[in-house]
Amino acid sequence: MKKYEEDVIKTMPMFMLIFVTSASILGAFNIISPQVMVDFNLEYSTVSMLAMIGLLVMGIASVIYSTLSDNVSIRKLMLIGVALFNVGAVMAIIGSFVHFYLFVAAVAIMVCGGTCGSGLMIVTATKYLSQERHSKYYGYNTACVGLSGAVGILAGGFISTYIGWRVIFALPFLSLITIPYIKKYIPDEKGKTNDKLDIVGMALLSLFTLFISLFFSVSNIIILVIAGICVVAFFVYITKNEKAFINIGFFKNKKFVIINLLALIVFGLQSAFGFLFPFMAQGMYDLALDKVSLLLLPTYAVSILMGANSGRIVEKLGSFRTLLLAMFCAVCSSLIAAFCVDKGVVMIGIAAILYTGSFAFMYAPFMKLVTGTVEMNQLGVGIGFFNLMTGIGPSLFIAITGKLLTMTSLAKDVGLVEAKGALFSNILLIYAALLVVSIVVFLVNKKSYKN
Repeated sequence: MKKYEEDVIKTMPMFMLIFVTSASILGAFNIISPQVMVDFNLEYSTVSMLAMIGLLVMGIASVIYSTLSDNVSIRKLMLIGVALFNVGAVMAIIGSFVHFYLFVAAVAIMVCGGTCGSGLMIVTATKYLSQERHSKYYGYNTACVGLSGAVGILAGGFISTYIGWRVIFALPFLSLITIPYIKKYIPDEKGKTNDKLDIVGMALLSLFTLFISLFFSVSNIIILVIAGICVVAFFVYITKNEKAFINIGFFKNKKFVIINLLALIVFGLQSAFGFLFPFMAQGMYDLALDKVSLLLLPTYAVSILMGANSGRIVEKLGSFRTLLLAMFCAVCSSLIAAFCVDKGVVMIGIAAILYTGSFAFMYAPFMKLVTGTVEMNQLGVGIGFFNLMTGIGPSLFIAITGKLLTMTSLAKDVGLVEAKGALFSNILLIYAALLVVSIVVFLVNKKSYKN
């Protein structure tokens, strides 16, 4: 693809602009949630749907874009994505004045469109750029993740405090400047494969995640039954359909199933803490959202630093030991956070840094372990499913955290912290317990992963 290389290089900053803009809005959801809850007069469990739906749609859309790029031109996919990004943003702004559920539906459309930047950036670099340039843009991809996280919390905090959180949804309009570059420089090439997107399989798995997450938000048994029907239908479908996006054989692979379940829990808890923290900071210390965003800013610096060095840590310790160390650090940081809830703003800030830093070097060992559980000809599907789990986990655990915040039984003072902080402390202890269970499961199956 040498003939397209120079043109594609000119468009890479446009991919990054869309990537950072879209991911920044997702990052802002956690910060703006307390104010959204007040403006719509919602409960914790209901407002959690905003971040939950956003993360779920992002995970699914990313898989859809990368799959469709095999037989649909990247130019068309990008133009459709930018269009949905902006139409969804307009609908979100309007919906934010009308009804919360209309607003969430519009956000889903917006996120689906904006994910084209992150979903297609690596695909485009791999497809059209020389091998020597791949690592450069893979590094830029990691940098975009860190940058968008920092921009998201700052924009969410300061815009919400001084202008109004609805203004955040005007950010997608920046992506309109990318359209001329996309039309001019991205090749309008169709792929040569005849593989089709497995809409039914993806839909069944997505619906299961959506309904099980909604169950934790509204506690309706009918929704739980529907979730059960969806998951049964999903397994029946992938058993009967040879062209399903994932084969039933993957679920007979014990090593693959366990490592993906651990990833779902671990990355779910990572995002759940990000959702919990603004409520904790406001509930305990009455911090304005701009102060909360500044308090969280160092966590992203630590996250970028740890993430950038995670590969070296894996090389020295190996994937098994690195992941075990990271999970142990996550347990310790959860306990520190639980016991320091009432010890001052500085202490919860330090706890947040420790918590985020613990999770920051988990992705690399997880990816190495996942790729080691599948055959080379199944690598793409295995990685795709793992990435889907890292999207589903956060969606599910944010919904669960929203439900936990409404449980009066968890607000009982057990003597660890002041009564006002008991709810947050007990939730953090639940996080620690889940991480301990994950470590035990990992150790029980260590023979499967140690080599």
